[in-house]
Amino acid sequence: MSLIEIERRRKLKQQKTMGAQRDQSTKSKNTKTSSYKNQDAAILIPLCTVQGIPSILFTRRSATLSNHASQISFPGGYYDEQLDGKRDASSQTNNGHDDEDRLVNTALRETQEELCYNTDQLPTSSLISILGRTQPVPSMQGKKVTPIIGMFNYDLPPHSTSEFERIFPGNPDELDWIFTIPIQELMDGETSEPLERWNTSYSDDKGKKRNAVLGPAFHIPECSKKREGDKIWGLTAIVLRPLLRKVFGPVLCGEGAGGNAKL
Repeated sequence: MSLIEIERRRKLKQQKTMGAQRDQSTKSKNTKTSSYKNQDAAILIPLCTVQGIPSILFTRRSATLSNHASQISFPGGYYDEQLDGKRDASSQTNNGHDDEDRLVNTALRETQEELCYNTDQLPTSSLISILGRTQPVPSMQGKKVTPIIGMFNYDLPPHSTSEFERIFPGNPDELDWIFTIPIQELMDGETSEPLERWNTSYSDDKGKKRNAVLGPAFHIPECSKKREGDKIWGLTAIVLRPLLRKVFGPVLCGEGAGGNAKL
Protein backbone atom coordinates (compact mmCIF):
# COMPACT_ATOMS: atom_id res chain seq x y z
CA MET A 1 0.00 0.00 0.00
CA SER A 2 1.40 3.37 -1.00
CA LEU A 3 2.04 6.20 1.46
CA ILE A 4 -0.58 8.30 -0.35
CA GLU A 5 -3.24 5.61 0.19
CA ILE A 6 -2.28 5.22 3.86
CA GLU A 7 -2.60 8.99 4.39
CA ARG A 8 -5.95 9.06 2.56
CA ARG A 9 -7.35 6.31 4.79
CA ARG A 10 -6.01 8.01 7.91
CA LYS A 11 -7.77 11.26 7.03
CA LEU A 12 -10.99 9.42 6.20
CA LYS A 13 -10.92 7.64 9.57
CA GLN A 14 -10.23 10.93 11.32
CA GLN A 15 -13.20 12.58 9.58
CA LYS A 16 -15.52 9.72 10.60
CA THR A 17 -14.35 9.98 14.22
CA MET A 18 -14.93 13.75 14.31
CA GLY A 19 -18.36 13.29 12.72
CA ALA A 20 -19.35 10.72 15.35
CA GLN A 21 -18.21 13.07 18.11
CA ARG A 22 -20.31 15.91 16.66
CA ASP A 23 -23.36 13.65 16.43
CA GLN A 24 -22.92 12.55 20.04
CA SER A 25 -22.51 16.16 21.18
CA THR A 26 -25.66 17.21 19.30
CA LYS A 27 -27.60 14.29 20.75
CA SER A 28 -26.44 15.19 24.26
CA LYS A 29 -27.44 18.83 23.80
CA ASN A 30 -30.84 17.87 22.40
CA THR A 31 -31.45 15.51 25.31
CA LYS A 32 -30.50 18.21 27.79
CA THR A 33 -32.67 20.77 26.02
CA SER A 34 -35.62 18.37 25.95
CA SER A 35 -35.18 17.63 29.66
CA TYR A 36 -34.89 21.36 30.35
CA LYS A 37 -38.05 22.10 28.40
CA ASN A 38 -40.04 19.52 30.36
CA GLN A 39 -39.10 20.94 33.75
CA ASP A 40 -41.38 22.92 36.02
CA ALA A 41 -40.36 26.37 37.15
CA ALA A 42 -40.88 28.42 40.29
CA ILE A 43 -40.55 32.10 41.13
CA LEU A 44 -40.35 33.84 44.49
CA ILE A 45 -42.63 36.78 45.25
CA PRO A 46 -40.29 38.53 47.73
CA LEU A 47 -42.28 40.61 50.20
CA CYS A 48 -40.27 42.91 52.44
CA THR A 49 -40.38 46.10 54.43
CA VAL A 50 -38.08 49.00 53.59
CA GLN A 51 -37.69 51.28 56.57
CA GLY A 52 -41.00 49.93 57.80
CA ILE A 53 -42.86 50.39 54.48
CA PRO A 54 -44.43 47.20 52.99
CA SER A 55 -42.71 46.61 49.64
CA ILE A 56 -41.86 43.98 47.03
CA LEU A 57 -38.42 43.18 45.64
CA PHE A 58 -37.87 42.92 41.88
CA THR A 59 -34.93 42.29 39.57
CA ARG A 60 -34.03 43.47 36.09
CA ARG A 61 -32.55 40.71 33.97
CA SER A 62 -29.20 41.27 32.30
CA ALA A 63 -29.23 42.74 28.79
CA THR A 64 -26.86 39.96 27.68
CA LEU A 65 -29.28 37.09 28.35
CA SER A 66 -30.71 35.22 25.39
CA ASN A 67 -34.23 35.05 26.88
CA HIS A 68 -36.24 37.88 28.43
CA ALA A 69 -33.25 40.23 28.42
CA SER A 70 -33.67 43.50 30.38
CA GLN A 71 -37.14 42.52 31.60
CA ILE A 72 -38.36 43.21 35.12
CA SER A 73 -39.01 39.95 36.92
CA PHE A 74 -39.14 38.02 40.16
CA PRO A 75 -36.24 35.76 41.12
CA GLY A 76 -36.78 32.21 39.92
CA GLY A 77 -35.97 29.51 37.43
CA TYR A 78 -36.33 25.88 36.45
CA TYR A 79 -36.58 22.97 38.85
CA ASP A 80 -33.38 20.94 39.14
CA GLU A 81 -33.84 17.41 40.47
CA GLN A 82 -30.26 17.13 41.74
CA LEU A 83 -30.40 20.43 43.64
CA ASP A 84 -34.04 20.74 44.64
CA GLY A 85 -35.04 17.17 45.47
CA LYS A 86 -36.69 14.42 43.47
CA ARG A 87 -40.32 14.33 42.49
CA ASP A 88 -42.27 11.99 44.73
CA ALA A 89 -45.47 10.78 43.09
CA SER A 90 -46.58 9.22 46.39
CA SER A 91 -46.33 12.55 48.19
CA GLN A 92 -49.76 14.08 47.65
CA THR A 93 -51.34 16.98 49.48
CA ASN A 94 -55.00 17.81 49.84
CA ASN A 95 -54.85 20.31 47.01
CA GLY A 96 -53.33 17.82 44.56
CA HIS A 97 -49.76 19.16 44.40
CA ASP A 98 -47.03 16.52 44.41
CA ASP A 99 -44.02 17.12 46.60
CA GLU A 100 -44.47 20.88 47.12
CA ASP A 101 -41.14 21.33 48.89
CA ARG A 102 -39.15 20.80 45.69
CA LEU A 103 -40.59 23.93 44.05
CA VAL A 104 -40.07 25.95 47.22
CA ASN A 105 -36.45 24.78 47.09
CA THR A 106 -36.25 25.87 43.45
CA ALA A 107 -37.53 29.38 44.22
CA LEU A 108 -35.20 29.83 47.21
CA ARG A 109 -32.15 28.43 45.40
CA GLU A 110 -32.67 30.64 42.37
CA THR A 111 -33.24 33.67 44.60
CA GLN A 112 -29.91 33.13 46.36
CA GLU A 113 -28.12 32.53 43.05
CA GLU A 114 -29.50 35.75 41.58
CA LEU A 115 -29.28 38.08 44.59
CA CYS A 116 -25.95 36.58 45.76
CA TYR A 117 -26.46 37.27 49.46
CA ASN A 118 -23.88 35.69 51.75
CA THR A 119 -25.41 32.47 53.10
CA ASP A 120 -22.73 32.21 55.79
CA GLN A 121 -23.91 35.48 57.30
CA LEU A 122 -27.53 35.20 56.18
CA PRO A 123 -28.72 31.58 55.83
CA THR A 124 -31.76 31.43 53.57
CA SER A 125 -33.73 29.69 56.31
CA SER A 126 -33.32 32.70 58.60
CA LEU A 127 -33.56 35.37 55.89
CA ILE A 128 -36.79 34.33 54.14
CA SER A 129 -40.00 32.83 55.52
CA ILE A 130 -42.30 31.01 53.10
CA LEU A 131 -45.92 32.16 53.43
CA GLY A 132 -47.60 30.12 50.72
CA ARG A 133 -47.99 29.57 47.01
CA THR A 134 -50.50 30.23 44.25
CA GLN A 135 -51.77 28.06 41.43
CA PRO A 136 -49.25 27.58 38.57
CA VAL A 137 -49.33 30.10 35.74
CA PRO A 138 -48.43 29.20 32.12
CA SER A 139 -45.51 31.07 30.59
CA MET A 140 -45.36 32.17 26.94
CA GLN A 141 -43.33 29.01 26.26
CA GLY A 142 -46.07 26.87 27.79
CA LYS A 143 -44.09 26.08 30.94
CA LYS A 144 -45.83 25.71 34.29
CA VAL A 145 -44.55 28.45 36.62
CA THR A 146 -45.47 28.22 40.32
CA PRO A 147 -45.31 31.49 42.32
CA ILE A 148 -43.99 31.00 45.87
CA ILE A 149 -44.77 33.81 48.32
CA GLY A 150 -41.96 34.65 50.74
CA MET A 151 -41.16 37.37 53.24
CA PHE A 152 -37.78 38.79 54.17
CA ASN A 153 -37.49 38.57 57.94
CA TYR A 154 -35.49 41.79 58.24
CA ASP A 155 -36.33 45.40 57.51
CA LEU A 156 -34.30 46.39 54.42
CA PRO A 157 -32.49 49.63 53.66
CA PRO A 158 -33.52 51.61 50.54
CA HIS A 159 -32.30 49.99 47.32
CA SER A 160 -30.43 53.15 46.33
CA THR A 161 -28.00 52.78 49.26
CA SER A 162 -24.61 51.07 49.36
CA GLU A 163 -25.87 49.07 52.35
CA PHE A 164 -28.56 47.44 50.18
CA GLU A 165 -25.98 46.62 47.49
CA ARG A 166 -23.72 45.11 50.15
CA ILE A 167 -26.53 42.80 51.27
CA PHE A 168 -27.66 41.94 47.72
CA PRO A 169 -24.67 42.39 45.35
CA GLY A 170 -26.45 40.47 42.60
CA ASN A 171 -25.15 38.05 39.98
CA PRO A 172 -23.98 40.19 37.01
CA ASP A 173 -24.39 37.25 34.63
CA GLU A 174 -28.14 37.20 35.37
CA LEU A 175 -29.11 40.64 36.69
CA ASP A 176 -28.14 44.27 36.39
CA TRP A 177 -30.52 45.79 38.96
CA ILE A 178 -32.18 44.74 42.23
CA PHE A 179 -34.76 47.11 43.64
CA THR A 180 -37.88 47.43 45.77
CA ILE A 181 -41.19 49.24 45.25
CA PRO A 182 -43.68 50.08 48.02
CA ILE A 183 -46.88 48.08 47.66
CA GLN A 184 -49.00 51.23 47.79
CA GLU A 185 -47.04 52.75 44.88
CA LEU A 186 -47.50 49.58 42.87
CA MET A 187 -51.24 49.69 43.41
CA ASP A 188 -51.39 53.39 42.54
CA GLY A 189 -49.31 52.83 39.39
CA GLU A 190 -51.32 49.98 37.90
CA THR A 191 -52.29 50.32 34.25
CA SER A 192 -52.91 47.99 31.28
CA GLU A 193 -51.36 47.34 27.89
CA PRO A 194 -51.70 44.87 24.99
CA LEU A 195 -50.55 41.35 25.76
CA GLU A 196 -47.98 40.21 23.20
CA ARG A 197 -48.83 36.54 23.72
CA TRP A 198 -52.26 37.19 22.22
CA ASN A 199 -51.34 39.42 19.30
CA THR A 200 -54.86 40.06 18.01
CA SER A 201 -56.43 43.38 17.15
CA TYR A 202 -59.70 44.95 16.05
CA SER A 203 -60.82 48.26 14.57
CA ASP A 204 -62.84 50.65 16.73
CA ASP A 205 -65.64 52.93 15.52
CA LYS A 206 -63.10 55.38 14.13
CA GLY A 207 -61.17 52.70 12.25
CA LYS A 208 -58.23 52.77 14.66
CA LYS A 209 -56.50 49.44 15.31
CA ARG A 210 -56.74 48.31 18.93
CA ASN A 211 -55.45 45.21 20.66
CA ALA A 212 -58.21 42.83 21.67
CA VAL A 213 -56.49 41.50 24.81
CA LEU A 214 -55.15 43.85 27.47
CA GLY A 215 -53.05 42.74 30.40
CA PRO A 216 -51.85 44.42 33.59
CA ALA A 217 -48.73 46.57 33.80
CA PHE A 218 -47.18 48.57 36.61
CA HIS A 219 -45.21 51.80 36.69
CA ILE A 220 -41.71 51.83 38.18
CA PRO A 221 -40.91 54.97 40.23
CA GLU A 222 -38.14 57.19 38.92
CA CYS A 223 -34.62 56.48 40.15
CA SER A 224 -31.06 56.69 38.86
CA LYS A 225 -30.90 53.11 37.51
CA LYS A 226 -34.28 53.10 35.80
CA ARG A 227 -34.08 52.94 32.00
CA GLU A 228 -36.50 54.19 29.41
CA GLY A 229 -39.07 51.48 28.83
CA ASP A 230 -38.65 49.80 32.20
CA LYS A 231 -42.01 48.55 33.46
CA ILE A 232 -43.55 45.53 35.13
CA TRP A 233 -45.52 43.59 32.54
CA GLY A 234 -46.10 40.13 31.10
CA LEU A 235 -46.06 37.13 33.41
CA THR A 236 -44.68 39.15 36.32
CA ALA A 237 -47.61 41.58 36.17
CA ILE A 238 -50.14 38.79 35.62
CA VAL A 239 -48.94 37.08 38.81
CA LEU A 240 -48.70 40.35 40.73
CA ARG A 241 -52.07 41.99 40.10
CA PRO A 242 -54.43 39.56 41.89
CA LEU A 243 -52.03 39.28 44.82
CA LEU A 244 -51.89 43.06 45.18
CA ARG A 245 -55.64 43.48 44.96
CA LYS A 246 -56.76 40.58 47.10
CA VAL A 247 -53.91 39.93 49.56
CA PHE A 248 -50.95 42.26 49.79
CA GLY A 249 -52.81 45.57 49.62
CA PRO A 250 -55.54 44.78 52.16
CA VAL A 251 -53.24 42.89 54.54
CA LEU A 252 -49.90 44.70 54.39
CA CYS A 253 -50.93 48.29 53.83
CA GLY A 254 -53.08 48.40 56.96
CA GLU A 255 -52.19 50.09 60.18
CA GLY A 256 -49.12 48.73 61.94
CA ALA A 257 -47.57 46.93 58.95
CA GLY A 258 -43.78 46.70 58.84
CA GLY A 259 -40.92 44.81 60.42
CA ASN A 260 -38.73 45.86 63.32
CA ALA A 261 -35.68 43.62 62.95
CA LYS A 262 -32.74 45.25 61.16
CA LEU A 263 -30.01 43.72 59.02
